[in-house]
Amino acid sequence: MNLKKFIENGYVICFPQKPKLDTGIINKLQCQLMCPVETIVIHVTTVYGYLARGISVVDENGDLVTALDDDLDKKLVIVDSDLNLWYALLQSPHIADEVIAIEKVLHRKTKF
Repeated sequence: MNLKKFIENGYVICFPQKPKLDTGIINKLQCQLMCPVETIVIHVTTVYGYLARGISVVDENGDLVTALDDDLDKKLVIVDSDLNLWYALLQSPHIADEVIAIEKVLHRKTKF
């Protein structure tokens, strides 16, 4: 599913509250994104695994996601290995939402 359909279907992109980002990698990715040759894939996973391990998650507005939220099935977290790419995409306005694919992965292990 591309990012545009993902958002139209009511899904919300979330992030770990304290992401580990590398500005050097983000800058390199921004340069590579100037001439993308294929679909860009961002991997997401359910918010449940993060919350179960006690990892704070925020939505795109910076609001904390809790187990009491009624729409947890629609909230998906960008996996840690794709966070730098996501932030590079945010800073690259010429990339259309239609070329960004969102792929859901199950039981992704994260290093925290």
